[in-house]
Amino acid sequence: LTNKNIFNFLDMKKLLILLVCCAFLAGCGAMPKKGEFVEGGTPPVLQADGESALITFLRESAFVGGGVSYYIYEDGKVIGALKSGTWFLHKASPGQHTYMAETESKSIVSLTLEAGKNYYVLGGVTMGVLAGRPELKESTEQYAKPLLKDLDYIKYVPPYARTQKE
Repeated sequence: LTNKNIFNFLDMKKLLILLVCCAFLAGCGAMPKKGEFVEGGTPPVLQADGESALITFLRESAFVGGGVSYYIYEDGKVIGALKSGTWFLHKASPGQHTYMAETESKSIVSLTLEAGKNYYVLGGVTMGVLAGRPELKESTEQYAKPLLKDLDYIKYVPPYARTQKE
């Protein structure tokens, strides 16, 4: 190898490292930060009624992917966040809705909601190349409801409701 070939090889190695770093940063979705949600506390008493459906989003506690948290979006708007071992409730209008979770990849579940009915969406994490990948799937009341006793309620705090600490 000549000196010129060695420098080209080192330049290519630096370029490859730079590209991998850029792919990592660009591929990751925003993850909830402390202060954007409150864990614990008493869950609200919500019920499906004649004008809305009730969706319970839940995520079992797991070691694999346990450090990964993600926002839940309804039709592009943040409605909550899921961490390992948490759950939350969401009232939604009847009709077709798309729910999404995002980290380095996206998981989408579409539901056609009926007023007065309860729905359950189970969240999870599978391992991806650089980070955990979210997984959302519709579940049944028989499977999901017994899991709630071992999970912590989590409440998303929208930006307008956060207090500014000086």
